[in-house]
Amino acid sequence: MTEKPKRTTFRIRLEEMVVTLRNDIAMGRYGPGDFLPSEFQLIEQFRLSKNSVRKGLDKLVEQGLIEKVPRVGTRVVVRPEARPPAAIRLGYHSTMIGQANLHALLDLFHRAHPDMIVQPVPLPQLRLAAEWNDFMRTEPIDVLTVNNQLFERISEFGPVQDVLEPVEKAEGTYPFLFRSFTEEDTLYAQPFVFSPLVLCYNKSHFRQCGLPEPSDSWTWDDVAEASGLLSAKLGSLGFYIHYLSLNRWPLFLLQSNLRFERGADGRLAFDNGRFGAAAAIGAALLAKTGSMSAYLSERDDDAERLFMQQKVSMLVTSYFGLNSLRDTDLEYDIAPLPHSGQASTLLLPIGLGINKHGKQKRAAIAFVDFCLGEEAQLHLRQTTLSVPARIRAAEWRGEDKLNRPSRFFLYRDIVPTFRLHSDMNISGGELERMCEELKLFWAGLEDMDTVCRRIRDNV
Repeated sequence: MTEKPKRTTFRIRLEEMVVTLRNDIAMGRYGPGDFLPSEFQLIEQFRLSKNSVRKGLDKLVEQGLIEKVPRVGTRVVVRPEARPPAAIRLGYHSTMIGQANLHALLDLFHRAHPDMIVQPVPLPQLRLAAEWNDFMRTEPIDVLTVNNQLFERISEFGPVQDVLEPVEKAEGTYPFLFRSFTEEDTLYAQPFVFSPLVLCYNKSHFRQCGLPEPSDSWTWDDVAEASGLLSAKLGSLGFYIHYLSLNRWPLFLLQSNLRFERGADGRLAFDNGRFGAAAAIGAALLAKTGSMSAYLSERDDDAERLFMQQKVSMLVTSYFGLNSLRDTDLEYDIAPLPHSGQASTLLLPIGLGINKHGKQKRAAIAFVDFCLGEEAQLHLRQTTLSVPARIRAAEWRGEDKLNRPSRFFLYRDIVPTFRLHSDMNISGGELERMCEELKLFWAGLEDMDTVCRRIRDNV
């Protein structure tokens, strides 16, 4: 039987319809006096019900962009005295739609700034620093979402100041977020939203098996032991992690307090014993939990999907990933990451950067300021499980309509454990190449001495 679409899915489609039509009007696809597609066509295009389509059109009527002509259709309003709105192109990572409730956020902005239009443009999957720099110079992107990996790629090719506009630190932001987007004491992206990695677990599964819930003192051995008991009794996967993700497997290196150096020949230098011990933690988890399927997963959200289907009892995830659970009735909670060495977790910040070569600088600044403002940040806190960068909004306590973990504020307790890839003196690109060698070790196809030698020679 086909699963009934979630309420969240309909909401996202409705917001997409409103944003798309608004952008089409702003960019001149539908000019003053033109009629929009019929309700039937919009129903087919956006896979919405008639009532949902009408709600979306009502929003555009409220904003003064269209008018309804009885028994004819909806027509773009003729306003000859009005100046055309400033159109900003927002380059965004596709995950931001759910992680930041992006379409609803844009709707808020357009209500506050009817003289501006933000056109969302999905960012391409570019891996090389030179490709990103060329993209920023040739594409008319005014603002873009920047994670620490993208910021690093931009800086690898040359000074970040050649690509992004410098910005002043926004007051009321968590101070530890600025480091991710700073080069030579200058900030180039405003922190917008963030998350550490945490351990998420199914409370019902633990209760059924008579197991104590994960605590702050858990080690990876505790995870392996609990995973075996959960799997044996429930017939599901006790523990899951996307091993091949750059935002997952380096945890074992960070918790081993490993730091990479470079010799005179440019090759990586590191402690073989410490590196091997860190890699062995991952290998032991694979062996003890029997979770080879986790090794074969292709995306981070594979874990969240299986957890939501109650086929997984524990997983390493982020507050971003928890958004897939916010409209469910699943009984779950979170705990600090287990560790077998230094208590560390990976910090995943997302900022907003202004393109140095953009054409709408003033409008871009206004948009970034709005996103860092109290209204937008509070909206983010109330409608998602992601953590806003603004302290006051993040720590808001009020009536909550989402399925939020009882330990939502755990992130505040573990701030001292936040780490970045750069803390190991290694780039994301080098870690990606390193993973290609570690895959062979985790699969039992290569020994650690050979892996270390190949990393020194090839990474």
